Amino acid sequence: MSDSVFYIMIDIFVTICGIYIIAQYIFMVTTKELRKNMLLPKEIPIERCTDQKGYIKAMGTKQLIFGIAATACGLISLMQDLLGAYNMYVSMAAMVIFIVLSLWYGRESKKAISKFWN
Repeated sequence: MSDSVFYIMIDIFVTICGIYIIAQYIFMVTTKELRKNMLLPKEIPIERCTDQKGYIKAMGTKQLIFGIAATACGLISLMQDLLGAYNMYVSMAAMVIFIVLSLWYGRESKKAISKFWN
């Protein structure tokens, strides 16, 4: 039982993170500005961004894709846990997709930071 509670908590966390990423995307695109609590390393000061609009254009869609994928993967796993309809292949696919997109987003973010920060 304790294992399933742990998995449910992880799935809820991933889902909430995905929703947060999507919310940050919406804020970033609608206001055309960056915020301190968005998906940037803490040591990267937003004030030193040389082209905020360029960064938003470069990373906006990528951030949305990552947020949707995180939300979907979290919800898929959560539904399997709560409904007891565990399918190893679905679970593994969701995990692999999440990990691959996390690595992809991290790499793309590093490239954008090196391009738009001095």
